[in-house]
Amino acid sequence: MEKQISSVISQAIDSGQAIGASCLVFKGDDELYSGAFGFADRETGIPMSRSTICRLFSLSKPITSAAAMILMDKGLLRPDMLLKEVFPEFSEMVCLDNSGEVTACRNDITILHLLTMTSGLCYANNFNKAVCSSGKLFDQIIERQENGTDMTTNEFARNSGDLILAFEPGTRWDYGISADIMGAVIEKLSGMRYSDFLRVNIFEPLGMNDTGFFVPEDKRSRFAALYNWKDGTLTADHNNYLGLTDYTRPPAFESGGAGLVSTIDDYSRFARCLTNGGEFQGVRLMSEKAFQFMTSPRLTSEQNALWDRLSGYNYGCFVRIMTDPDIAQIKTGMGELGWDGWTGTYFSADPVTGITTLYFTQIAGAGTTWQAAEMNRIVYDCLVRK
Repeated sequence: MEKQISSVISQAIDSGQAIGASCLVFKGDDELYSGAFGFADRETGIPMSRSTICRLFSLSKPITSAAAMILMDKGLLRPDMLLKEVFPEFSEMVCLDNSGEVTACRNDITILHLLTMTSGLCYANNFNKAVCSSGKLFDQIIERQENGTDMTTNEFARNSGDLILAFEPGTRWDYGISADIMGAVIEKLSGMRYSDFLRVNIFEPLGMNDTGFFVPEDKRSRFAALYNWKDGTLTADHNNYLGLTDYTRPPAFESGGAGLVSTIDDYSRFARCLTNGGEFQGVRLMSEKAFQFMTSPRLTSEQNALWDRLSGYNYGCFVRIMTDPDIAQIKTGMGELGWDGWTGTYFSADPVTGITTLYFTQIAGAGTTWQAAEMNRIVYDCLVRK
């Protein structure tokens, strides 16, 4: 297994398909593989390592899900709670009907709608009125950053009450800003800044000392550069995305959907906690009941509009759940869960087999790379399918 994984990553580096990458594999408490290849920053010659700090992007979402489960355990959050109970700005929402016209919503957004991405709150784009309205909100974030009046997490949520939903809440799945709104909900109900809630309830208990919404000055030498494809070559990318800043200072908008940074070593502690049913090295992060709620498939056949590459999967609370391995493009096992990030961060946690696999790289728009999918195939072939 070790030689196979190393060969795949080395091939990606040597062929220019990645600048730097790292991988960790665990079975239970045993670390079976650790490897880091290439550069964290090619231009400065800093090598990739398991302590390299990476932009998580959507790997932030499972952490936000865990935070919501903790709040449920505390009795402060309910799946059937209406979003307008927390933010009245969501009291009179509008959405697109089947013909693409804007109409008043019949249903209110619930907390469960947020957690399962069935809220209708979408990401920015330009192909319909809903995503265009989301784009205007992110434009406001950037404008506020430029004039020194940064939009806060709370303001982002309240301003989202003016958005056009992509569909009637609860009718189908679509990827969007639900986790960002969930972070604001947790912040408001807990009475703590979202970053403080995560630090106290997740990062410190799990020993995730390099995870947060910015990179302190004394750690910046470990912060990976971001790369993007330009004319067939990976080139350094200095742009900021989704209203995020350059990570050099605590942001006003703490994005529960995309804003966190972490190392593969740190994130492995969170991933292994999920592999172990919500407990890690004697620390129970959430109750067994909350873990089951988070990791149970929740989309009906009518709602399930997951992308083709996620065939075989259903969706829980900000995580994918394998329900049909026979048709899956990514070869894992029944009940395996996890997610990926836009920058190529990826994890797989399997409570049935005890296998945890992580693959980190930093390429804009990468998502689940072929290397990450190949890691899973190798691991399952070697550890399960013999």
